[in-house]
Amino acid sequence: MLNNTRCGLISKAAITTGLGIALAVGAPTLLPCLALAAEGTVTISQQNNENATYDAFMLFKADISPDDQAAHITWASDSMKKIVLSFLDSNGYTKWLESKHPGKGQRDLPQNAAQYISEMIAGSKTAAGTATKPRTTAAASFANKLAVALASNDASPRQVATSGKPFSGPQGYWLFATTPSTTGDPDDAGSAPIWVPLGGSTTAILEKSSVPTADKDVMEDSTGSWGKFADAHVGQAIGYRLTGTLPSNFNSFEHYHFMFTDTLSAGLDLDIEDGKTAADSVVVQVAGKTVPVDGKSLKVEYDNRKLVIDFADLMAASWSSYGISGGTKITVTYKAHLNDACIVGTPGNPNEVSVTYSNDPVSGGEGHTSPGKTKPKTYTYRMTLKKLDEQTGEPLQGAEFTIRVGEGNSDKQSVGLYVQSDGSLGKSAHTFTTDKSGTFVATGLDEGTYVISETKAPEGYERIDSDLTLNITADRDKDGLELADLKADLKGGDAKDAGAVKKTSVAGLDAKSGSISLDVTNDRMIKMPVTGLGGTSMAVSLGGFTAIVAGIGLVARRRR
Repeated sequence: MLNNTRCGLISKAAITTGLGIALAVGAPTLLPCLALAAEGTVTISQQNNENATYDAFMLFKADISPDDQAAHITWASDSMKKIVLSFLDSNGYTKWLESKHPGKGQRDLPQNAAQYISEMIAGSKTAAGTATKPRTTAAASFANKLAVALASNDASPRQVATSGKPFSGPQGYWLFATTPSTTGDPDDAGSAPIWVPLGGSTTAILEKSSVPTADKDVMEDSTGSWGKFADAHVGQAIGYRLTGTLPSNFNSFEHYHFMFTDTLSAGLDLDIEDGKTAADSVVVQVAGKTVPVDGKSLKVEYDNRKLVIDFADLMAASWSSYGISGGTKITVTYKAHLNDACIVGTPGNPNEVSVTYSNDPVSGGEGHTSPGKTKPKTYTYRMTLKKLDEQTGEPLQGAEFTIRVGEGNSDKQSVGLYVQSDGSLGKSAHTFTTDKSGTFVATGLDEGTYVISETKAPEGYERIDSDLTLNITADRDKDGLELADLKADLKGGDAKDAGAVKKTSVAGLDAKSGSISLDVTNDRMIKMPVTGLGGTSMAVSLGGFTAIVAGIGLVARRRR
């Protein structure tokens, strides 16, 4: 015989809840007698918060079959009944009853309440090791609000479950919500509500928690590609790109705040055209579509080298046309330039980004990504030219030079422009003059080709007629992230390039300081005197005097 305490009549068309729990309603059919345990056990594994604990709420008692069907549903307690019904009344329960179960006395029945909850959370059936995934924003909102209602009511019976440890309790329908106090670390994230028919097939669940990712790249003009390494002149516009990827549990949130905070180092400034604002200087895209900066749903601010791109609520109706979901990418591109405070050589001029984001669907808390490996670096270099006497090696003061970007440069827009005193480029030639030590320094150079012309030689020296061509090459480390070495090649003129330029050394090439040293020599011009100038003049004078005397004598003889 069937044991009517443990077995009974149940609908063949049982209603599936968010985790596949079936609730007994409708026309009767015979249910085989099942040997059901008095308790169930489940282990919840955390993904983004190893120290997480969960508030465990038992809404209904029930007999849960091995295939997650529920029978004999009753309220877990009078306190739980009061809290749940009060919440349901405020969330469409009364109207639902009128269409589904009209008549008196239907409101308090646990079976009706359980059926309504199952329809509202509308989750997919539990897969092994995977937590519930709400299908719609409305479903997520309902689940989150119910969890808040339970957590905020001190009278509601609750237990504590710890991540990674088995939790045991009476058979029934349970809700687990991350304890807000355990999501305090920057990278922690709370779980979406986890619904468990305790005592059924589900004994292990990977909680529904995920965090967004943030990355940043810089455009290297020599390759035309995004990466973590670039070099540039001072003042040269450099492209930067921020990329954020929304978390896999994005649809578990009722509201979702997302904000980039991009910090430029002291050697970088955002490019803002005259009369424009920071909002005009960035391009924002969501799911590949360009987004207008309206100052409300999307704000852009720039102050003290911090660029903030703030999405107030990506769950708002204004974002519905962008098709946002878990995994959607958000990108921001802009240009910045090196200034006169930039670092030459290593460690370069880093630029980092972090993201502030909604990290708990239930509590509404926020988390922050750490910059990690999102720091692209922009490098610039220094050239020191030393003017020397060809033979003595003595330094020569007063030599004048100009430096022009050569034809072989990868940045075609720079070709033909002249290096200025601060390393920037201009259309007019700037004159570099050697000092008492025979040197001048050009700081803020990019990798590439430069034509060095001597326009004036030191006093007493021959000017170099032919131009010097300098090629600077930067080598990266094996990961392509850091400056590993500098190479240089100098040709033309009377430049002394053996050793000082072609070998990496502190004296000639130093990647750490980003320094390139050149030695350029000149021949001294010495005026050589012609000896015997005094004797020749005397002989000429005496010859002239003799001719005059002879002429006078000849005239006198003729007169006589």
